Amino acid sequence: MASNQPTADVLPFRSPDATRRVESVKQVRSAVVRKLHLLMEGLCVNAEDALFEEMRDLDEERALATHFNVMRALRTEWPVLCREFVTQLNRSWVVLAQRKDRQAVADAPADMTPTLKAYSDRNLNHYKILLEEVRVRFSLMVGGSVAFHPLLPGNLYLCFWHATEAVDLTYQERKLMVALFHRFVMDRFGQLAAAANQQLVHLGMSVAGRRLPGGH
Repeated sequence: MASNQPTADVLPFRSPDATRRVESVKQVRSAVVRKLHLLMEGLCVNAEDALFEEMRDLDEERALATHFNVMRALRTEWPVLCREFVTQLNRSWVVLAQRKDRQAVADAPADMTPTLKAYSDRNLNHYKILLEEVRVRFSLMVGGSVAFHPLLPGNLYLCFWHATEAVDLTYQERKLMVALFHRFVMDRFGQLAAAANQQLVHLGMSVAGRRLPGGH
């Protein structure tokens, strides 16, 4: 699925401060994407057996058909799915670089929202301290306090949900794909957040003794 949205590689900034901000965002994004690709490969390799567990409420005939369709998509459309996921996520990096404190992609359908929220809340609660460090460092990096940033678990789930539109799956099969994403990628979310945090530290975004832009 092609996107007309700008990416962090082509942001039309001209001032030195803006250029540094964009370069910093690109470096953090690259660190996250490298780790994300590794975790996504884990999903692709390990999905087959786990998929049957996610379909335990389906009758046998429907489960077999669904399993075939999802595995076919993983084997034949995997590059498309990964590329679209990164494209969706890039929109959030652009918003961060522009210091616009808002969600960059559309909300999920109403029936999918509770599931995504439940998944997201698990990571929000488990990684509360690490996520706050990342948020503060993102704020220091862009020179303005932000509440929204690309690595919020809800944003990652939402971007992946929209990415599944790019592959040949039914609505219910897309829900199963999100369940696999939850199991094999977001179960290791701490690795993503740590990769971003490490790169932010490398860029000199130290939390200790620093005040957030805006006085927070």
